[in-house]
Amino acid sequence: MAKTTIKIEGMMCEGCVKSVRESLEKVPGVKSVDVNLKKGTAVVQQDGVADEALIKAVVDAGFRGTVKHGLFR
Repeated sequence: MAKTTIKIEGMMCEGCVKSVRESLEKVPGVKSVDVNLKKGTAVVQQDGVADEALIKAVVDAGFRGTVKHGLFR
């Protein structure tokens, strides 16, 4: 299982967090999603899901996202 961290722009409230989480959870191969409003990130545990599919789910929820590779703050 792989872990993918996505930096998400535009989340303002817990409703935004719920929208992002639910959209990512619908992607086939996603096992779990942890969205952090304060950090503006989503950490996705997944099996073989392409970065593009994860970003599409974030966009479909109404936000902009970037997959982060390596360490970041």
